[in-house]
Amino acid sequence: MKEIIGFIKAYYNEVNKPVLLFSTLFIGGLIYFNYQHGLEYRLISQINRFPGHFLIYLSAFMIPHFALSRKRERHDSFPPGLLLCLVAAPAVFAVKVSMNTNINVSGNEHWNHYWNTIIYWPLRMTTMVSILGVVWIVIFNKKDNFYGLSAKKINYTPYLTMLLIMLPLIATASTQPDFLATYPKIKEIIPLPGEATPGWLYKLLFELSYGSDFFSVEIFFRGFLVIGFIKWVGKDAILPMACFYCTIHFGKPMGECISSYFGGLLLGIVAYNTRSIYGGLMVHLGIAWLMEIGGYIGNLLSNYS
Repeated sequence: MKEIIGFIKAYYNEVNKPVLLFSTLFIGGLIYFNYQHGLEYRLISQINRFPGHFLIYLSAFMIPHFALSRKRERHDSFPPGLLLCLVAAPAVFAVKVSMNTNINVSGNEHWNHYWNTIIYWPLRMTTMVSILGVVWIVIFNKKDNFYGLSAKKINYTPYLTMLLIMLPLIATASTQPDFLATYPKIKEIIPLPGEATPGWLYKLLFELSYGSDFFSVEIFFRGFLVIGFIKWVGKDAILPMACFYCTIHFGKPMGECISSYFGGLLLGIVAYNTRSIYGGLMVHLGIAWLMEIGGYIGNLLSNYS
């Protein structure tokens, strides 16, 4: 844990404080307009899902990047590859969140719903990784590890400690109505089709499918937007990524959305220093599945009360 604390201290000492404050206030303003005035809902309902999400993501990502660029010595230097990725990144993620599955897998509507739900996250992951693979071949150094898919010299103890620290926070969140209305995600396939026996196997398949989405999130935000962008902007890749990352949580409970900004900063700092996404993936997946457990227990207890 001392190593991660050291990473945080080093980043805070080096980051431009006015831009950090500006970006925090900026993302705070977006959160306010979203939860008080329905920013995301209004944009999506008026101009459709893809352009609505794209505009939110582009604003959250580009504005901190340009603010940081004004503080660098070569603030007018935006290589073509960087400019392309600054615009392409929000577009790629907007495509991901706008995807839907409506495949006629079975004539039974219950099984059709189940398998479409199971296919949904792996399909988005495959699409995301395929696009990032093309970007890797065209723009990045193909000799390096693919967006931080390296486990060399990774000490997993600090990440286990972080998960233990999150336990009481998740337990507290599991008593809140907005959290229980969202989690566990497994509610999406309940009740299971009657022939789904043993039921635990089909539930496990759902959780593994759900977990695949967190791999795509980590390789995109910490792999592509931090480790990939290091070649152009160094540590300045972290703050815009955290702002962008926060906006993908606009449909979640507000507390989760706010904490995602600080969590994004933390995971970005770790990825920047380790050049690996595995530690962040371990934390992210662990939190996701703990929230599933917390939501299940919380809903169970609320039904008995």
